[in-house]
Amino acid sequence: MFEILHHLRKDLARLDRKAIFALIYTAFGLTSIYYLKNQDSVAAFLRGTRFEEFGNRIAFAPDNNLAGLGWWVGVVTVFYVVVPAIAVKFFYREKLADHGLRFGIEPGFWKLLGVCIAIMLPLVYLMSLTAGFAAKYPFLRIYDGQPYLGRTLLIWELIYFLQFFGLEFFFRGFLVHSLKKSLGLYSIFVMTVPYCIIHFSKPPAETFAAIAAGIFLGWLSYKNGSIWLGLILHCTVAFSMDIFALHAKGLLF
Repeated sequence: MFEILHHLRKDLARLDRKAIFALIYTAFGLTSIYYLKNQDSVAAFLRGTRFEEFGNRIAFAPDNNLAGLGWWVGVVTVFYVVVPAIAVKFFYREKLADHGLRFGIEPGFWKLLGVCIAIMLPLVYLMSLTAGFAAKYPFLRIYDGQPYLGRTLLIWELIYFLQFFGLEFFFRGFLVHSLKKSLGLYSIFVMTVPYCIIHFSKPPAETFAAIAAGIFLGWLSYKNGSIWLGLILHCTVAFSMDIFALHAKGLLF
């Protein structure tokens, strides 16, 4: 028994602590998000407590599901941003700028951004005409007959953008750069696996596209140390997805 523990400790001592922490935390964090984001489960857990009204609000609001979406974004922000940022600062003892948050515009940034948007927007529009896409987007649901184009949609899009910041920081920032020293370019492909998996509940075309997007945006962060191009692209595509979907369903105006 002690011999086995000795070999285990010896093997673990050879490993990069940053890489091991990042991979184990990825499994823990994504699992936590999967269960905690479920508003019905949260409401059931809080039933009979002083927070029962809060649980009912995020799960069963009669006017819209903005509160529930806010809960989801709050959960992912904790596990995508807060915990990884604390780990970088106090466990790694490194700068957040070295994990994708470096400010600065690389040569050709705006040109590349323009090309990517010009390619993506027509594809998103075509996808918005499909039944699966229209059924999924936008995540915002308004139940009381109020128009979608208004304050509620604006608030949702701002919250949605915060979620994408967390997404980009976690996958293209924290995960890629935590693995970079040990795995080199392989860190991009390791990151792409869980990134693809979180898209499993979305339309198939979007899930397959996430593989290519994960690799491309991961490479950009790997080379330039910046997640900002990925963030701008994600927000642009997400906003257009919502607008195109609402237009296709006749709910925009």
